[in-house]
Formats: sequence, structure tokens, C-alpha cells
Amino acid sequence: MKERRKAHSVGKTILTVVLVILILAGAGYFTYVYFQVEDIEVQGDHPDFSNGDIAKLADIQPKTHMFFVDTDAIKEKIETEPYLEVDSITKKYPKTLVVAVVERKPAAVVLYSDQYPYLLVDVNANVLEMLAEPPAGTYPTVTGFAIDAVNLGKQISTQDSFKLTVYTELINALEEKEIKDLIETVDLTDINNIKMKTRDGLEIKFGQSDKVTDKVKMIKRMIPKLAASGGNTTGILDVTMGISATYQLTEDSTPTTQEDGMQTPEDDNAQGDGGDADPNEGASPQSGE
Repeated sequence: MKERRKAHSVGKTILTVVLVILILAGAGYFTYVYFQVEDIEVQGDHPDFSNGDIAKLADIQPKTHMFFVDTDAIKEKIETEPYLEVDSITKKYPKTLVVAVVERKPAAVVLYSDQYPYLLVDVNANVLEMLAEPPAGTYPTVTGFAIDAVNLGKQISTQDSFKLTVYTELINALEEKEIKDLIETVDLTDINNIKMKTRDGLEIKFGQSDKVTDKVKMIKRMIPKLAASGGNTTGILDVTMGISATYQLTEDSTPTTQEDGMQTPEDDNAQGDGGDADPNEGASPQSGE
């Protein structure tokens, strides 16, 4: 009798263990299947790339589990397209990955090597294209970088990281004031003596990388003002002080003050066509001593 009870007890124990194992296995299988990636939700500004394009670049394999998704690998795959930058990848349980992507915009051309003389870069100096011929479009050409290496989709490699910071700040300011397309060249060779030139031939002495926004504001005001007061689209505009601007027709001419730095908010909002600015305001440009 005792042996029967003992055998019965052992049988119940075995059955219980088997049931527990089956339940755990079922739960594990359910969890594995339920939390597999099935959807990719793409967010962000990327007008030239569809959500499908980005999902294809992500290349997430079937039956990938949400718990084991390698987000760094997905980011790297998407950014093999130089024009795309991944801001973030987050998980929306149970089955969705949310990928925030921004499309990089061309901002300037950086001169490089004999094989690829032209690097089309964005505002952060990330290389979008390596070209043998100048790109279509209107971009300032930037010189002065000592480039160590170049990789598509990556920031140009240079020992002078501060120069990259200056480049970004300057391009941002030119874009914000909507005059970047007017600038033909930017020379960053000497960071304490930055020079620019407009497409009409006006040379701009920018000086050091301080007061960048103020200097760009003055450039925006002065270009149409000089053109209106005698058709001065060439010559030399000096904004190195950051609080005033002078103009001279040639290096031998006497500089005349064009801006005293005391501008109103309305002046700051003036468009590149000069707005309602008085072309005769300030001293007239001089052609010589």
C-alpha cells in the first residue's frame, strides 16, 4: 500500500515537472515569437528617401528578437548612405523599431586631392560626395583645411578640430541670413584672418572667428547697400572689428566707414536685396586717396 502511494506520489511529481517544463517552454516560445521585430517606423526629415528606402538599408533580418536588436549595427547600415544620419533608434514593444533619420544637405565644397578635387560636404563637414568635377548647384568653395583622410558619410579628418567648429558656425550663420549662395569662396587657411569673396568679386576681410553672427549681419546689409550706392560690387569690405564695417575700392584706397554697429532689429531682418535701406546712409565709398 505504501509502495503504491509512493509510486503515485512520484508519478504526480514527474507529471508536475513535465507540465511546468511544457508551460515554461510554451511561454518562452510565445515570448520569442511575440517580441520579434515586424515593423520599422521611420521618422524625421528625409524628402529624397522613402521610408521603404530606409527600411531596406536597415536590413533587419526576419525573426530578429526585440531584446537582441543591435541598434549600432542598424545605424551603421543606414549611414552607408552618406546623405542619411540616424538621430536615434528606439524600441516600441512588442514588435516595432522607431528609427529617427535626418537627410543631410549639401552646404559647401571643400577642395581636396588631385583624384577627387571637390568634396561636397554638409554644414558639419560630413562628406556627401567625392567628385572629379565641380558639383551642380551654388555652394561656397572652402579652402584652408589640412585633410588627413576622407570617408563618405564621415566628417573630414583633420588635426585642427577648432577649424571645423569655425566652419560650422560660419556656414550656419551664412545660411541663417540667407546669403550663403552669394559667397563664392571662404579661406580658412589662417583662422585669425578669415577671408571670403562674393560671386560678384567683393573681397571680404572677416578676421578672427569671433562675433561671427554680427559680422555676417553686416555683410548682409552691406552687399546691397554698396551695390545701390554706385554699383560697388567689387572692392574690399572689412568687418574684422565685428562692430563696424569699412569699404575701399582697392588696397591703396582710403577706407571709409559704412557701418557703426548701431543697427535696429529691422535692419537685422532686412533681406539680401537691401529691403528699404537707404543706399546713401553712411559715407560714400572712395575710389582712392
